[in-house]
Amino acid sequence: MKAKFADLVSYFENLAASHVKLKHNPDEKHFFRFELEEMLTGMRSGVNYPAIILEGYDFNFVDGDSDNIHKRINCGFMVIGKVSDKGDYDAIHTLWDELEEIGDEIIIRILSDKRQKKTDCLAYFHAKSVSGAPLTDINLIHYGFRYEFQLSWPISNDINPGAWESA
Repeated sequence: MKAKFADLVSYFENLAASHVKLKHNPDEKHFFRFELEEMLTGMRSGVNYPAIILEGYDFNFVDGDSDNIHKRINCGFMVIGKVSDKGDYDAIHTLWDELEEIGDEIIIRILSDKRQKKTDCLAYFHAKSVSGAPLTDINLIHYGFRYEFQLSWPISNDINPGAWESA
């Protein structure tokens, strides 16, 4: 089965729904799908904290000179929270600790789900591709961690005759 980014979005939404500190559901949203710039310039309303935000992705094709084409996906997610008093550094550091723990738990869950082959979109996930960094928005009220990682999905070399008009 060919993996798609939509599969990854669904997977992350399920992670947010099943994590005990998030409990994402339609009435209390803790999962979102948007870009880092939106987070840094002003959060959407209706965000419940902590929240997971799955970012978009970029990709390139890799064939290793063997015609085994893979689509290498570079993507990321953020785990964010909110501290109203920008001068309360103890609260900020406590929040960062909590959010980093959630982010690390997500990575460990991804590794476990990959081993158990729960979804095709994780088949080529490797922990060595993960990097993370703390983040703060420009208003100094949203804090969190941003995790970047790579996936790889096989792509068929076969031409789909239904995609082309006869020449």
